[in-house]
Amino acid sequence: MSVELPEAQILAEQMTNTLLDKKVKSYDVKDSAKLQKIGFMNKKLKDYERLVGCKVISITHRGNVIRIQMNKKMNLVLCPDYGAKILFHKSADTLPKKHHLKLEFTDGTFLTIRQTGMGLVYSATDQEAKDLYVIKRDFSDVPSPVGEYDFTFERFSELLDAKGQNIKAAIVGKTAVVVGLSNAAFQEIIYKAGIHPKRNTSTFTDDEKHEVYDAMKQVLNARICSGGKDNWLNLHGEPGRHTPVMGPNMKDKNCPACGAEIEKIAHGGGQVYFCPRCQR
Repeated sequence: MSVELPEAQILAEQMTNTLLDKKVKSYDVKDSAKLQKIGFMNKKLKDYERLVGCKVISITHRGNVIRIQMNKKMNLVLCPDYGAKILFHKSADTLPKKHHLKLEFTDGTFLTIRQTGMGLVYSATDQEAKDLYVIKRDFSDVPSPVGEYDFTFERFSELLDAKGQNIKAAIVGKTAVVVGLSNAAFQEIIYKAGIHPKRNTSTFTDDEKHEVYDAMKQVLNARICSGGKDNWLNLHGEPGRHTPVMGPNMKDKNCPACGAEIEKIAHGGGQVYFCPRCQR
């Protein structure tokens, strides 16, 4: 279960309300070998010791990256791209049995991070953070579809025209014209816009571009306002309330708009559900 821009924004806002001014007392790392091997955790576990004694001074986010900035020029960078349980605990009573990183604060509270898929949990100095791939990727010139006044339809249209690629590649991945989205958001957006998942953006009319742009805004803002996806837990262990209109939850079901049977294809490195009648 991926964490996309809406969930990252919710987590960052909750962290700002919960973690500011807390001081790290100790840390514990478990089951790190796999993530270390692929560079998603520090190769030297002693790097996490650098967080001890540091105080949280700010939390920033962009795309699906969360940067917990501390004094002493230290950071904890989180990128739960492919799913993670990131939880705050008021006491040790609710600590999970498994975690990749556990931080204990001097006031007796805890933060635990457990990746359920691949994703970054990295202790980094300010300079090291600047060099991290996910920071360069999401804290970049590529626009965010939420929260930036200059992400206009005109800019979105220009970016689509410049790329001229499959609609999934235009919304998800390295060549995307926006940051922070993955397969879950993609399926909802193109369903609402009435676009087939294999369409190339070079074939879009201005009206179709508008439909995609408007659907993107609607889907992402709805997820934020609903507290995230309904299969995701926020910082306090509470589930979101947003049920996708299209995705794996529509398996073996019919389109709510036209009644056609929902189809599934392998596309762009994942499974995509769509309505063969509504999406052209």
